[in-house]
Amino acid sequence: MTSLFQKLFLTNSYFTIALRPRGEQSPLSGQAFEPKHVLPASLGRWSADPMLAEEQGSTWLFYEAVEEDHGHIEVAEVLPDCSLGEATVILKDECHYSYPFVFRWEGRWYMIPESSGAREVRLYEAEAFPFRWRLREVLLRERAVDTTVFERDGQLYLLSFLTDGTSERVIPRSYALRIQEGGSRLSPIPWPEYDSLRVRGAGPLFREAGMLCRPAQVSRVQLYGDAVVLYRVTPEGAAYREEPLGTLTTPRGRRAGAYVDGAHTYCRSSRFEAVDLRCRDFDLWKLPRRLLGRLKK
Repeated sequence: MTSLFQKLFLTNSYFTIALRPRGEQSPLSGQAFEPKHVLPASLGRWSADPMLAEEQGSTWLFYEAVEEDHGHIEVAEVLPDCSLGEATVILKDECHYSYPFVFRWEGRWYMIPESSGAREVRLYEAEAFPFRWRLREVLLRERAVDTTVFERDGQLYLLSFLTDGTSERVIPRSYALRIQEGGSRLSPIPWPEYDSLRVRGAGPLFREAGMLCRPAQVSRVQLYGDAVVLYRVTPEGAAYREEPLGTLTTPRGRRAGAYVDGAHTYCRSSRFEAVDLRCRDFDLWKLPRRLLGRLKK
């Protein structure tokens, strides 16, 4: 019944970002993520893929901002009440950008935004964090989405997810990453077991109860962002492996003036947590418009 209601009376989906203070509640607790602040959003102007970064006592939110179906990257400071300061556009051109994965390594800040439309995985380096970035190099020439980097025992690893653009199924790829002058080096690592609809990156890895946890998207063949599932990363020898831990519980139903029915990115810092929520608006005239359109044909 819910699916029929959505089909008949709800608009296409869009996303918004919800934030709250970091507390004692674990994302593995099963308790719903209750936001303190939700960014304004609409079908024409919305935001997704939150990434939190801390520098000199400030927390910065990097995210995808979408206007007229074209994505660019913005950054804004997270204020104590979980609202945002003034937003600044930091990456915008003819390419559609999303998932601005920001990380620090050996004293330098880097960013890998999704640029699958250009069939490239691009590594940017901060010239003046958090506002000015330069393209350092192209790491992969693939149509890849939601590239994610993490550190384990002093080694960087890169996870990327190949797509053909026809469905939400992806093929994961894992690498040992070495950032160096003259060109970074990627060494492939086998990823033998995965579910193509429950593996796509959904935010930075984090440590919880002594475990290294990875958020991943739960999608359907033609729709992404149903939920965020959490995996425990357990490499074995030369292979990348992970095992399911549970699903991040997020709000459902009416929220912030919209109907919320999913989520697809989770991140946290020492002070804040953020998710993006999949939203739809109620459209009373959706069904009559469809019927009228069919009569005109």
